[in-house]
Amino acid sequence: MPRRFRDAITLFIVSAIIACFPTALAEPRAFGLDDLLHMEGLGAAGADPQGRWMMVEKIRPYDEITDYSFRTYAYQKSGHQIWRYDMRAGGEPERLPGLDPEPHTYLQGFSPLGKYLLLMQYHSGALSMLAYEMDSETVRTFKKTPAFSRSGEHNPVWISDTAFVFAALPDGDLPATTSVRARTGKALAKGWRDAWSGEAATAVEVRTYAEDQSNQPEAGELVVADADTGRVEVLADGLYADLRVSPDQRWLAGLAVSKPRPADPDRLLDREPRRYKLVMFDLETRQEVRLAENLEFYPYTITWSPDGRRLAAYGWERGKDAAEGRFHVIDIASGSVTRFDHPGLDLASERERGWRQRPERALFLGDRLAVFARRAAAGSDPGGTFTDRNFMQTGLGRADWYTLAGDGKTHNLTASLSDVSAIPVHAGPGHVTLKAADGVYRFYRDGGVRRLSPDVDGQLQMLTPGTFATRSRVIRPEFSAEALFSVTGAGAARILMLDLREDQTVAPVLIDAPDSQASPLAGSLAARTVLFRTENGPQSHLFLARSGSQGRPREIMRINSHMAGLDFGEWRILSYSLADPESLLKNQTVESCILLPPDFDPHAPPPLIVDIYPDIGPTCRKEGPKLAYPDPDSPYVWASKGYAYARLTTPRELIRTEDGPIAGMDEVIGAGVDAILKEKLADPERIALYGFSQGGVSALYVAAHSDRYNAVIAANSWADLFSNYFGPAGVYSYLYGSFGAFGRYDATSGSDFGIGRTPFQDPEVYYRNSPVFLAPQIDIPVLLIHSDMDEFSMSQFDEMYGALFRAGKDARYVRYWGEGHGPSGRANIRDMWERFDQFLSDTHVAPENGAMPACQACR
Repeated sequence: MPRRFRDAITLFIVSAIIACFPTALAEPRAFGLDDLLHMEGLGAAGADPQGRWMMVEKIRPYDEITDYSFRTYAYQKSGHQIWRYDMRAGGEPERLPGLDPEPHTYLQGFSPLGKYLLLMQYHSGALSMLAYEMDSETVRTFKKTPAFSRSGEHNPVWISDTAFVFAALPDGDLPATTSVRARTGKALAKGWRDAWSGEAATAVEVRTYAEDQSNQPEAGELVVADADTGRVEVLADGLYADLRVSPDQRWLAGLAVSKPRPADPDRLLDREPRRYKLVMFDLETRQEVRLAENLEFYPYTITWSPDGRRLAAYGWERGKDAAEGRFHVIDIASGSVTRFDHPGLDLASERERGWRQRPERALFLGDRLAVFARRAAAGSDPGGTFTDRNFMQTGLGRADWYTLAGDGKTHNLTASLSDVSAIPVHAGPGHVTLKAADGVYRFYRDGGVRRLSPDVDGQLQMLTPGTFATRSRVIRPEFSAEALFSVTGAGAARILMLDLREDQTVAPVLIDAPDSQASPLAGSLAARTVLFRTENGPQSHLFLARSGSQGRPREIMRINSHMAGLDFGEWRILSYSLADPESLLKNQTVESCILLPPDFDPHAPPPLIVDIYPDIGPTCRKEGPKLAYPDPDSPYVWASKGYAYARLTTPRELIRTEDGPIAGMDEVIGAGVDAILKEKLADPERIALYGFSQGGVSALYVAAHSDRYNAVIAANSWADLFSNYFGPAGVYSYLYGSFGAFGRYDATSGSDFGIGRTPFQDPEVYYRNSPVFLAPQIDIPVLLIHSDMDEFSMSQFDEMYGALFRAGKDARYVRYWGEGHGPSGRANIRDMWERFDQFLSDTHVAPENGAMPACQACR
């Protein structure tokens, strides 16, 4: 090649690089799907009782996981590995020695003196309990498969420093809440092979029983496991829940779980169909004692008195409704049962904070019980009420801690305090400890009150570490000798550590947080040390901070460094007015969030993705992105592709009308879109609806009732309320025999789709709210996405696609095999986004420039 041509080419390349280089320096690279899939995460953390080890669940990069089979989706529940940090010796954190790093491993807590760390491990459907000896760094695995519950009912308990008890499933069974896809897939594959070979029958039968079988125990075993020897002893046959060991470790209380009772066609099915009977075991003699046999109980409400002589639980007489229940106290020596009415009071529901319809935890205060309740409505049951509630229900009266006496007298313990927490801090002999906004208070049975916390500026929030099975605000652990509180709202964030023992030999400890946004994960009063997580944009840092003059907080771990400097777009908060579609309520001023893409140009507004979900509020963060690990539907991926993304506020009281549970959704969503367009933040000619899970049916409903949108994507949801009520529960129907979504619709509170009438009683309301019957009204292109192993049956979208086809509509339907509630596997996540791109391009919603980087030659 002649030199002049080489020089010309060289000059052109150099000019291109120079042209691109300032742009590359000035504008950070946009976050993308590859960055999302390489995310790391953090799970639970905890310190050992001796104050030496800090344990952390570090979650490996998502695209390095080799097992995506967990339950119905893997993200946020998979990839966990256990790391430890020596708080005495310092150094660097290390992955726990002697433990196979391949399975997903989760912390379950230390034995009382810290000799063993209890772990739970999942791999390709198998779930197991492990005991890790801290000194020898050896592990014992117990072959029995533990029962598993997301809401605390089956948490294992230590009965000594070397032995623990857990509820186990029958040999060969696996918990549906961890292993439903893996177990079902293996069974189906075997069934296909057997059927095609002709060597074995492949039928699986489910059946109903008209007669009541709830007097029979559910299959399972109650197991005592010895961590020293590896020996497993079966304490009792049957499935057990809510295991609670007495303070002296002499007695084990629990609830024997029955088989389900038959459905009553004259009653709504808004309650647990099983019966829970109170049982106690003498751990010395292994003798079983049945208590209060005329009562049924709510699981996860058992409480021991500090002296171990009594226990309390929320129960009701057989044949009555749980709402008519009371807390009952059982004397261990005599077996006598005392019912504690709560006259004039309505017990607060845990559902108000986001989980089950059950009363908050009760406490012993001498001969009285302390319960969390509010004043009951006029005309209520004179003995007291327990009312089902919605999550974050508005308009409720103030709740307080009240003491109940056996003679029916009540006393408000916390009337003089503000913002009292439903989560108790501690209970001891003759006293209970509770948290208010400004401090921690100990109440004594003689009426005395003592403030345990020092006078600090700011509000207190108690740290209640949870596990991957039971989240922090739901878990009801045995009370510890110490408690941690964050202090926020006035100056630098701090952590308050309190000694809760009778003599309080350790003075309150205050530790400064590394920064104002730092979140405490765990702490050790013995080590006077707190583990913090702090965010630097999308990066997370773990710091250990000590009290006193022991140096600055030390960073011990950093995750997601690969996302430093990326551009995630910008959140904006919009305020606007919403009207009640039925004109029964006053207009509400609400806030919603919109994420604007990188390089947002107000003169060329981007297309808009409207993510729909019932009864949500604003969740955006002004201080920067906080990514869930790693949410396949992340708003930031939409922004990276050049879309504005909005998840609009949808108050339940405004989307629910006489016509149906989401019948006002189209007006509420429309008002939010109007607010966005008024601010010129999106292109009014390119708006797509998107809905996942409960949002899928909602998005299809809105698409049928409005003509302002250009396309709709509905994923992993349902479309026919009538057939959803009666039909299979998706993957849970194959081996676990689960059919019908009765509770979703029968419930009058606590469900976004509660109707309070069955299809037998009012079929019309089910038909007119079902998108499958509204298909002729949908005049925009539709993309349906579903999976064969979702808990929502894929047949629901089979119906929807058939309805759209018959109505002559523009629809495409993508089905993923082996996936559950949305794609979990990295290849399927990539495929899903490619299909989003193609669909929105075909429907002329996609950004005109394809959201490519400003300088193509820089790539």
